[in-house]
Order: sequence, then structure tokens, then C-alpha cells
Amino acid sequence: MRRPALLLSLLLLGRLASAASYDQLTVDVWCELEPMFQESDAYPLSAEQARLRILEEARGILSDMIYGLQFSYTPGDERRKTAEQFVLTRVAEIRWADPRLQAVQAEVREGRLYAKVLYELQEFQSARRKAWESNSIPTATGTGRFSLFAGPAPEGKRRSLEEALKDALRNHLRPIVFNKPREVRGELLLWQEPQVLIASGSYLTRVTIKLQVREIRAYSLF
Repeated sequence: MRRPALLLSLLLLGRLASAASYDQLTVDVWCELEPMFQESDAYPLSAEQARLRILEEARGILSDMIYGLQFSYTPGDERRKTAEQFVLTRVAEIRWADPRLQAVQAEVREGRLYAKVLYELQEFQSARRKAWESNSIPTATGTGRFSLFAGPAPEGKRRSLEEALKDALRNHLRPIVFNKPREVRGELLLWQEPQVLIASGSYLTRVTIKLQVREIRAYSLF
């Protein structure tokens, strides 16, 4: 009895996009209805909680695919007693309840809600994506993990994504930066939607990004 209500509440969020739209992005998002980490007494998730979780995750991913993120990365260095830091700041976000953000398909399968979420880009948003297409802007891939038992599902999936973004940045830097830098700054864009699965008790995320390194600060020599 619960499944039809769950699907209906999600799909009634919006209509299908018009064929006349300037451009579109779609992402496939899933949500555990009975997460391993129980977050509250309201368990399993209600239809409304699942709907909001799906849309919030999709909103974040699509924001990262359109506007990108600024990053600051400090590699860990035991000799200098420096802890690793990776700070991400979104350039901008799709606003909550944006009518261009619509769930167009949904299915409950094996204890999860799977949904396809579509976003109709405005011309300036599509232009931002196109600007990153240049062959002069490098592409990198990375993989990240975060334990299912270390935090609530939304936080765990996001932390897994952040680890994958950091891994992609490190994979890009490894062949071109030979001395450990003090700090690296720049911008990155999710070029493809992240692939997320559960493996060995962890969220496992794989990403493909575009990135521009703006500054590499070296340690001073004495």
C-alpha cells in the first residue's frame, strides 16, 4: 500500500519538461528507505522524507554539474605536522523548489526508491557547461568511500562524493606536481553524474570532473 503513494507523491512534484527547452540534464538518484544508520525514531523513511531526500541530493549534484565548486586542498605532511584538508565551496546552487527541477520517473526496488530527476537549464546555465568543454580544461577521474555506519545516509553519500572529488584532484596533480605543495586552489565541475553504489559496507562513488588549478603554493625554502 505504501509504494503507490510514495511514487505518486514524488512524480506529482512537476510535469515533464517541454520539448522546446534550451537544454537538459538528468541524474539517476536512489534513496534507502531503511538506512543502515537509523537517524531518528521515524523509521523507515516516510514517503515525504524519501521524496525530499531524493530531490535534495539531485539538487546538489545538478548544482555541482552546472555551477561547479571552488576547492582548497592541503596535502597531509607528517614531517611538518600538517593535517590534510580539502575544502569545497559551491559557486552557486539551484534554489529549492525551482520548477525546472522535476522527478520524471520513480520506482521502489529492493528497499530503495530510485528516481530520474530532470533539470531544464536556462541559457546562461547551459553556456557555463559549454565553457568547460574546452580541450584545454583537463578531465580527471576519482573514487571515494565512506562507511555506511559512520553517519546518516545523506551525509555518508556526500562524504563519499567529496572523497571521490579529492581523489580525482590528486590523480590530476600526481604527474605534474613533484614536490608536495603547501596548498592548491582552483575550481572543479562535475562533468558526468556520479556513480554511487554500496560495496563492502561503504558508499562507493566514482566521478569524472573538469578542473582548473588556479594556484599552487609551495613551501618556503630555508
